[in-house]
Amino acid sequence: MAVQANNDAQPQRGAGNRIDRLRIRHLRLLELVDRTGSLTAAAQTLHISQPGATKMLHELESAFQTTLVDRTTRGGVLSHSGRHALERLRIALGAVQAAGEAAAGKAALPLVRIGMLPLAGVALIPQLVAILARDGDLPRLQLVEGAVSSVLAQLRAAEIDCVIGRIDVDSARHGLNDLDIRPLQDECLAIACALGHTLARRRRLTMRQLQDHQWILPAHTTYTRQAFEAAFLGQGLAPPEPLIESTAFHTNLATVAQTELLTIAPQSAVAYYQALGKVRALALASPFPTDFLVFATLKATAGMTSVERIASVLQQIARPVAGKSG
Repeated sequence: MAVQANNDAQPQRGAGNRIDRLRIRHLRLLELVDRTGSLTAAAQTLHISQPGATKMLHELESAFQTTLVDRTTRGGVLSHSGRHALERLRIALGAVQAAGEAAAGKAALPLVRIGMLPLAGVALIPQLVAILARDGDLPRLQLVEGAVSSVLAQLRAAEIDCVIGRIDVDSARHGLNDLDIRPLQDECLAIACALGHTLARRRRLTMRQLQDHQWILPAHTTYTRQAFEAAFLGQGLAPPEPLIESTAFHTNLATVAQTELLTIAPQSAVAYYQALGKVRALALASPFPTDFLVFATLKATAGMTSVERIASVLQQIARPVAGKSG
């Protein structure tokens, strides 16, 4: 039985040759069937006939030696094998698109697509660009801001080349074995107020002392809001409901600077606005736990010279920030 199982696991003779004959359209077909749930709709998007799409699907399934699409009364859905194949093919499709974008630009400049949390734009990205420009290594950059789940999904689909972000509980739950993760710097959250706020000069403020003030806070789905609420719940207190809800911490800090509202934001962002003389970071009796920024790439696409250069510079300029006082 062991010998038979091993034989079944091996690809049939000639399978590699069949895969070699596949074209980009074959790969796009599988993605479109998954997106539309219909081979007919996929054919229309590709501007080919229904029989042509069926022939392409048969060629795909012959190359992969398995059923990739299960027919249903409503059209078609990817089989388990089809979904596993598409996970890998999305990387190939993303790489092809990136290659086209890179070739369309100046030949001497490679293209690097960076997914990032907004807080990376406060200090890390400006310093990165300045150093790369100084050293004559600055590539064409596409910066894509988003939440952790969003940028990691784009990384796994090869829509971006690397991520500057954090690994949260939800990300870890989905598995990290496909990622090359390098720590950058520790980062914690801070609470900010206007310079003239009644709390600005107070020390060792507790959550209870902050409970009854008015707040501008990010949405419930964000890491920052969840950490904020956990700090109150951990002390048996009901978290304050925001007067204003906004995910853009730059907007929140600029608004706090001119009002009696309080807000919570990454400490590096609060420190930036404090250095400008706009806000003051409150001195808490129990600071928020330290989190970490990381640089992540797909193991399957590792080795791009420009991406490795960016990783090297980021690791040079990143530094611990948790525990710094305002």
